Amino acid sequence: MWIQNKSLIVFAVSALMLTAIGNVQGQQLFRRSQFMTNPYLSNPAIAGTLTETPISMSYRNQWTGFEGAPTTMTFSGHTSLPNNIGVGGIVYSDNTGGAIKQTGMELTGSYTIDLNNYDAVSFGLSLMANQWSFDNASLDVWDVEDPALQWGMEQTTSLDAHFGMMVFSEAYSFGFAIPNLLQSSTGLEASPLSGGQENIGVRHFRFMGTYRYQVSDVFLLEPSGIVRLTERTPAQMDIYVRGWYAQMAWLSLGFRTNDALILGLGGEYGSFGLSYAYDVTNTGAQYFSPHTHEMTLTYFVPRSSGFNSKSMGNRRILGRNRLVK
Repeated sequence: MWIQNKSLIVFAVSALMLTAIGNVQGQQLFRRSQFMTNPYLSNPAIAGTLTETPISMSYRNQWTGFEGAPTTMTFSGHTSLPNNIGVGGIVYSDNTGGAIKQTGMELTGSYTIDLNNYDAVSFGLSLMANQWSFDNASLDVWDVEDPALQWGMEQTTSLDAHFGMMVFSEAYSFGFAIPNLLQSSTGLEASPLSGGQENIGVRHFRFMGTYRYQVSDVFLLEPSGIVRLTERTPAQMDIYVRGWYAQMAWLSLGFRTNDALILGLGGEYGSFGLSYAYDVTNTGAQYFSPHTHEMTLTYFVPRSSGFNSKSMGNRRILGRNRLVK
């Protein structure tokens, strides 16, 4: 009965969050390939759900060779505390091409509820702090008298929230996340031509899932996917298939709709993990640069406490008899 009651609570809270969705106007968040190498960046509910403490650094160079192309750097880590509590943090710098830069951080708290002997659900909430910089002096414009470009250098700070939920076991995970939950103002001046409409951090929605299938004693197959959307922009889907060999090395193939084909490789040795993703652009941007590179380095800090019976992620490989290392 308690398991059933907990399941009802999970779906009730999920329905409440989804019906609380407000208007959105556009996508503003930085892009990543192969979200499954560090799913915490996409969903705060991941915090504390692994058997180790991952500390990760990543760098993404989009449209390599194109002057003013976006670059993104992130540093993140999360761990579990007693009583099914998880904590984590993210620091990032996103240069969208020269005129607009965003630096920020997220501080996360999560809580996990056991549903039965195999499954659990985690809820996460992050405080988001962003510093926005807009320097129109770096723009090459046709009309220097454009009233939308008369504000000079602007720097502002905004606060928002990031909510997430994840249902998981050793074999699968699925959930959703809503960054920019409060749609706070960025503080940047709006153009007089915008009719006074305020610049806000628009609410985004992410739906994601992963399944891990042990093909043999040494080979694991891991399909995964993520959908990103707002109410006023079309959905964009990433689909990946990753194959692990001997819990040490992997290759992946992915596709992002209306954007790129994604090739990836990586591995884990001891306490270290390294991954690389190469995007082959298939849109009009390929005429400027068809290449995008992304690298992630992770150090897994062992710990003796935390979630031992239920965990998600690549460090625990599911066997046919549900035994894990």
